[in-house]
Amino acid sequence: MKKQSVLMTLFGLAVAAFLLAGCAGVQKASDATFKTPEVTLSHAEIPSYFGYWFYNNKVQPSLPENAKPGNNGAPLIYAFIFNLKNTNDFPVLMDNMKFTVALEGFELNTVGSQDEIWIPAGKTTQLRVPCVFGMFEAFMSLGVVGGMDLQKMGKKPWDMLEKWWTTAPDFAFPVEVRNGSAVFKADGIIKVAAFKAKYP
Repeated sequence: MKKQSVLMTLFGLAVAAFLLAGCAGVQKASDATFKTPEVTLSHAEIPSYFGYWFYNNKVQPSLPENAKPGNNGAPLIYAFIFNLKNTNDFPVLMDNMKFTVALEGFELNTVGSQDEIWIPAGKTTQLRVPCVFGMFEAFMSLGVVGGMDLQKMGKKPWDMLEKWWTTAPDFAFPVEVRNGSAVFKADGIIKVAAFKAKYP
């Protein structure tokens, strides 16, 4: 019994020494050692596709009975898959990401993620961020922000919307991520990574 107790004590001491050595080997973040993680776009996807259709506020919805007419159309849904690369010797937390999405150079939506993502030391983690375009909202944004450019092109907003909504699954036009920023934290220190990308 005494021999077993001695063995258990030695085992406990060995485990404690191992843990202490491991903790001592973990590097802490500082302004000098904290390298800003890299954010790159792996690819974009159309996870669900609803076609191209629109009805205006003159059309009475069938259900429910008390529904009011509105300007509604098929949503266009993208998913952007980012690689978050941590080259530090300590884990890093990403708790905020924001970027603007442009179709053929026209900025239509700003989206982001508030998910908290821990990235282990020396590893790369992927993050999926969805973006939903409402057809009427895209029409309004395109007319207001891109009106002059459309006139130069000899195009109307509905021309562009039809093209985007019908050919998006084939990625027949470039999709851009612009003005991207991601906030990373470690041991009370904050770093902000800027990023942009085009797909395909």
